Amino acid sequence: MCGINGIIYKKNKPNLSEIQRMNQTIRHRGPDDEGIYKFENVVLGHVRLSILDLSKKGKQPMSNDGRLWITYNGEIYNFKEIKKQLSDLGYKFYSKTDTEVILNAYKHWGIESFQRFNGMWSFAILDIKEKKLIISRDRYGVKPCYYYNDNEKFIFSSEIKGIYSSDTIIDLDKNKLTYQQKKLEGAFTTIFHNLDIVPPGSYFLIDLKNYNIHKKRWWKGLDNLPSINNNLKNIKESLKSLLFEATRLRLVSDVKIATSLSGGIDSSIIFAILNNIDSQKIDKNLSLNPFIVNYKENQTFNDALEISNFFNKKPITVKYDEDALTNFEKNLSSIELNAPYFSQLEIYKKQKENGFKVSIDGHGADESLGGYIKDIKYFGMYFQNSIANLYKIIKTFKGEKELKNIINNYKFITGLNEYNIELDKLFFSNNKKPYEYIESSNKINLLTDFLEEDIKELKNYSFDLQVMYLNSTYGHLQWILNKWDKASMASSVEIRSPFLDWNVFQYGLALPGELKIRDGYNKSILRETFRDFLPKKIMDKKIKQGLPIKKLKETSEMLNQINEIINQNDFLNNNIWNGKAIKADFDNPEKRNLKINKIWQIVCTHLMIKGFKRRKQNIKLDKNTDESFNYLNQSN
Repeated sequence: MCGINGIIYKKNKPNLSEIQRMNQTIRHRGPDDEGIYKFENVVLGHVRLSILDLSKKGKQPMSNDGRLWITYNGEIYNFKEIKKQLSDLGYKFYSKTDTEVILNAYKHWGIESFQRFNGMWSFAILDIKEKKLIISRDRYGVKPCYYYNDNEKFIFSSEIKGIYSSDTIIDLDKNKLTYQQKKLEGAFTTIFHNLDIVPPGSYFLIDLKNYNIHKKRWWKGLDNLPSINNNLKNIKESLKSLLFEATRLRLVSDVKIATSLSGGIDSSIIFAILNNIDSQKIDKNLSLNPFIVNYKENQTFNDALEISNFFNKKPITVKYDEDALTNFEKNLSSIELNAPYFSQLEIYKKQKENGFKVSIDGHGADESLGGYIKDIKYFGMYFQNSIANLYKIIKTFKGEKELKNIINNYKFITGLNEYNIELDKLFFSNNKKPYEYIESSNKINLLTDFLEEDIKELKNYSFDLQVMYLNSTYGHLQWILNKWDKASMASSVEIRSPFLDWNVFQYGLALPGELKIRDGYNKSILRETFRDFLPKKIMDKKIKQGLPIKKLKETSEMLNQINEIINQNDFLNNNIWNGKAIKADFDNPEKRNLKINKIWQIVCTHLMIKGFKRRKQNIKLDKNTDESFNYLNQSN
C-alpha cells in the first residue's frame, strides 16, 4: 500500500522538484521509502508503505527489464498464484513483491492481465519503447486515483492534495460546489476545476507523442454476474465459502495485521470468520484483539464488547470526542471532504500507535447484499416498485375494475398506478442544491458515457439489482471507500475488505432481492448464512449505524470559531462565495439560525483548502532523492 504520483509535461521540461513536492505531500501514504523515475517528458513518483517484501527490492518506481516502469498503490491478493503461472512460462522474478508480478503479467497478457488480478489497485505503467503510459484502477475503486489535465500537463496522484501541491494552480469550481460530493463522484469528478477521477474498472492509455488519451473500461459489473443456484442451502454454502476464502486471501502480509469491530453485522461476521479460520491458515502477523471505537451516541459499543468476550479476545478501545474542535483544518485536508467525518481517523491512528500497518474491515456488504434498504430513500423506492408490481398482477388476473376497487379501498396507494422509476433521474439528477452564497451558471453533466450505457442495459434486470448496481458503480460506494482509504492512510494503515473481493461482491449483487430483504431484516441472506457463528442477539439486531459525522452544535465555542474564520480576509474576499453576505447573515441571529448549516459547509470547504495550502507550504525537499533506480535485473 503506497502513494503514486506522475506528471506528463506537454510543453516544458520536467521539473523534479515538482514531483518531489507531490511525494512529500502524500508521504503519510508511504513513510518507509520514496522514489522518482524520469524519462523524457514524464516523471513518476512513489512513496512506499512496506507490507510485502520489506527489503529494498520492493522500492518503486520499479522495473525488471528497463522498458516497463511501474508506480503502484494496492495489493494483488492472488499474486502468488499468478507468479507461479508466469514462472512456468519462463519469467524470472527478483523480488517477493506483488508489484513485480503486475509488471510481468502486463508484459505477457497486456490489458487482459487486469482480469486476472484479485485485489485493489491504482497503478501507472510507463512503456519507454512504445512511449505510452497506462493508468489502471481496480473493479470498484477501492484505491483512489485523481488526475488533472490541461494544455500544459497531465498530472495524476493518489490524493487530491498531491496534485494541489504541484506547480499548477488548482481552483475550486463554483459550478461543481453546488452539487453533493457523492453525486460528483458518480460522474468521476471533484469540486475542483479540471480535476477528475479515473473511473473504477477502467484504464487510460496515454500516447506520449501526441497526448491523446484513450479511456476504456476493462471491467463491467453487469458482464460479470454469476449464475445462481436457486437452492437456498447451496446459496448459503457458496456465500460462506466465498467469504471465508476472501478473508483468508487478505491475510498475506509481512507486517502486523489488525481488525476493527463496530458491533454491527458486517464487521462482526468478518471478525467471526477470522476467529474460525483454520489456525494453520492464519498468518502469524494477525492479531484478533479488535479495535473498537467508543463515542457518546454509539448504540453498538456494548455489542462489540460482547462479541470480543464471546471469542475470548481483549478489545482495544478507541475514544472519540464528538465535541472536540481541534485540528479541523488538518483533518478535513486528510479526508479531502468538506464534511467532518473524523471518527474514522481515530481508529487507524490508534492502530498505528500499536504497531499495525494493515486492518481487516467489513466494508462493502451493504452495497451488494441490501444493507441500505431501511434508509427512507431506498425503502420508498422499493415500496413504490412493489406496489407497481402488485397493480400489474391484479390488473392481469382480475381486470381493470378490481384494480380500481383496490385503489378506492386503499387510499394511501392512490396515484402510484403503474409507477415507473426513472433511475437516471432519481440517482443522477442535474438539479443543483440551492446555494445562495455561490453564483454559478453552468450545470454539470452527471450522465457519463459509461453510465448511459449501463442504464440502457439495466432495464433488463430486476429493480433491486438496478439500485444496488448504480450505488456500487457510480459514486456511493466509491465515496465511502475513498473516505475510509484516506482516513486509514493518514496514519499509514492499509484497509483490506473481504466483502469487496470481486467473487463475493458479484455473487451478492446477483442474488435475488427477496433473499436480501425479508422477515423484517435487511441483509437477510447474510444473517442466515452466519447465524451459527455469532450470538443470536447480535444477528437479530436491526440497528444500522455508521461512524458519525461531527455535528454542528451551536455552542458559544463553535460560533466563536466560525466567526473568527468568516472574518478572515481570504474568506471575506473569496472569488467563489459571497463572504460578505455570509458574514452579514451570521451577524444577524435570526438569519444565522436559518442558514447556519449552509454557512458551516462553506466554512469546512475553506478549512479543507487551507489545510492543502499549509501542507504545501510546510514541505521540505530532499535534494538527494534518486532520479532512477530499481532496475532489478541489473542489481541482482
